[in-house]
Amino acid sequence: MAPSPATFGRLLTEAVYRIRAIEAKSIAIVQDGLGYAIGRDTGGSVIEYWRKNHIPTSLDEIERLAREIIRRTDLGRAWLEQFLKSADHPRWRALCDELFPPLPSLPQPRPAPAPEPESFTIAMPLAPFVVGPPIMHCRQFFGREYELQRIFTMLSRFPFQHTAIIGPRRSGKTSLLRYLKSITRTPPEQLRPGQRADWLKQADRYRWVFVDFQDPRMCTLDGLLPYLLAELRLPIPQPCTLTAFMDVVSGGLHDPAVIMLDEIGSALESPELDLKFWWSLRSLSTNQVSGHLAVLLASQQPPMQQARDYDKPSPFFNIFLRMDLGPLAEPAARELIASSPLPIAEAEAAWILEQSGRWPALLQSLCSAQLDALERGATDSAWRAEGLRQIAPYQYLLGPGDRERVTR
Repeated sequence: MAPSPATFGRLLTEAVYRIRAIEAKSIAIVQDGLGYAIGRDTGGSVIEYWRKNHIPTSLDEIERLAREIIRRTDLGRAWLEQFLKSADHPRWRALCDELFPPLPSLPQPRPAPAPEPESFTIAMPLAPFVVGPPIMHCRQFFGREYELQRIFTMLSRFPFQHTAIIGPRRSGKTSLLRYLKSITRTPPEQLRPGQRADWLKQADRYRWVFVDFQDPRMCTLDGLLPYLLAELRLPIPQPCTLTAFMDVVSGGLHDPAVIMLDEIGSALESPELDLKFWWSLRSLSTNQVSGHLAVLLASQQPPMQQARDYDKPSPFFNIFLRMDLGPLAEPAARELIASSPLPIAEAEAAWILEQSGRWPALLQSLCSAQLDALERGATDSAWRAEGLRQIAPYQYLLGPGDRERVTR
């Protein structure tokens, strides 16, 4: 094993920047702290020197430096092995075993989760239109062909790229995430005629994890980490610390995987999901699993802007391509209207398109109001007032001109 000064300098620099992010300190203060911790009276000057591709001559200083870095960061065993080997440390394996003892015997991975409701023969008829909750069954989802094409293309090429889906409340972000998770695994007989499902080759190899941060259990490490491992079909260590979680995922995830984070604002409010957690998630999604882990994030604001608002400006939030979610294209909106079990007249369909601005939540509400009138045999236009009352709370989705027209 030959020393590698360039690798040593790079890894030490990575550690310095990781400590800076976790502890919110300047580089100079971090370097001073490391220098004093290993017994150097000069503080950070020696750390600065070693970062410029110089290896310490003292094995004791290398060990003390490694211990201090591991104590203050979330860097795992893989980083430590590289760090010690780059310094040609003869006892690298023993030190790694000491700082990262073997995990206790792990329970067997949980069996694959049962298919989601859309994979079963549906015993009850689906509602013609969905008012309120997100779309759960693929047959009830319409449009978003551009977004689907773009996201599935990014999930078909290595390394995976990460996407932030940005849109106002009720714009359909959650429905889109759930559709992405389900569509490639839904039997054709449970889809509409012509509804595409062949977005991915070897779709059965992909592992999908949907995280709803409005669930308070997902805003704690004790709730979130075991859930992620179970959904990824990986063993759950006891205790399931962040370091143990990183070891299991980085060493055990070999299939393509997609983690979908919904309602990210609730996660940023959680004190447990701190900078150290977001650093770890960034490391997993960019460095640890050969580029086959993708993160899809849904938010009302660009993720870095929202992270700054909560004083958690982690580089994790800089890895996303932005995708803005707007109204449906008119052909998709018309297809949704035409799915009514009782035909909606063209004049009424045109009114629904105009009043909804083609936003899916508003389309569903207005179509539901019209269908209710048709099922009651009503032939007048009184249903329109009820439809407008239902969509009144969501006027913010419409532009100024649209709002003026709807309220007339």
